[in-house]
Amino acid sequence: MPELVSAPKVQVESLEDFLLKEKDGLVSLMDQMENEASHTYSKNSPRPELLAFKGGDRKTIRNHFLRALRVNPGTPLGYYLQNLPGQTLPGKKSNPNTVSIYGEKDLKQDYEFYDIRMGEMVSPLEVLATAGDEPDFGLDLNLFVDNGEEIGKDYNFGIQSFGDSKIYYSTQVPFHIGYYHESPIIFLAADFLTRTYPRYRVFQFQTLSRYAFQTGHKYWGYRFLGWGMHYVGDLTQPYHARVLPNYGTLGMLWINIKAIFGFENAKNEAIDRISNRHQTIEKYHFTMLRNAYAKKDVTHPFIQSVKQRNLDNTFGEYNDSYIINILTKESYDISDKIDTLIDDSNLLTGFSEGNLLPQINQKSLVELDSAITEHMKSVGSHIRNYVRAGLPK
Repeated sequence: MPELVSAPKVQVESLEDFLLKEKDGLVSLMDQMENEASHTYSKNSPRPELLAFKGGDRKTIRNHFLRALRVNPGTPLGYYLQNLPGQTLPGKKSNPNTVSIYGEKDLKQDYEFYDIRMGEMVSPLEVLATAGDEPDFGLDLNLFVDNGEEIGKDYNFGIQSFGDSKIYYSTQVPFHIGYYHESPIIFLAADFLTRTYPRYRVFQFQTLSRYAFQTGHKYWGYRFLGWGMHYVGDLTQPYHARVLPNYGTLGMLWINIKAIFGFENAKNEAIDRISNRHQTIEKYHFTMLRNAYAKKDVTHPFIQSVKQRNLDNTFGEYNDSYIINILTKESYDISDKIDTLIDDSNLLTGFSEGNLLPQINQKSLVELDSAITEHMKSVGSHIRNYVRAGLPK
């Protein structure tokens, strides 16, 4: 995006400084934001009035702000940028505990970060791209009543709608997945599938980003914009937009009926099947991108396809209905094909620890790569259209 690449550098500012300078405006903004969200994005679980943002001093204001957003207040939110694979580290390597709530356990050596200092001038593109990963580092962890933390009792999200409520990284699932295109009968039989919150998060962080830009806090404008971008990107992943690819409505209903009567084997088998494919395709895609960057091979189809801008205008401008009508509809529609090609290529047993094994079916893997490459063209467009709508005019 030329308008992003050419944007002047921005000054790193602490979250506390931003909040203290703008607390009066944020009090009314966040109240208005949550009132609107309660009718559209979180109508099953509106924010309790007790959590309304009321400001605070330097010691308390961050906690008050994060609790008002109903994110995990233990998220470190340090000051760092992510380094691309194969590039020399530009600064001091960041302590993982300043990046993620669970430190190295969460980052798994897949990412490399370096510290930035207050007052330093940094690239908007790097701030945005780095922030695009942050919601996976703690913001949405353990927010439900059954996740074992006190915040779950305060936040009014209730019992975790789906995903394993006892595994920490699975507790964020309802915030990063959005099912909008299943059959109405599926939603009727399993209404818990409707209790998802990615659009709520996008709305929150997009609103905060616009306010930060309007009030001259550009670093936080880009960082909040990146937080919202994460959920937009998540919903382009087919397994984030479809409950059970290659399962028909009757098959899904039968699984649910059996589970209701205590026969959960079919349900557990379906969950395991989808979970394995979900994780494997993400790890495969990530590995191919990481290896390409490490080799400085920017001609790799996965990189080139996401950079193509010729489709950007064909989807129209990003607005409130874009996620449902365009983005997740496309993810839903391609899910069967991706799921089938994962099977045909034998990816589950032919790819392990970042390596292709002899069990892989090369012919079908080429087809899978082609499907990913084609999908990434529109993925790039959706992310750019979201960002474009959030940049200061």
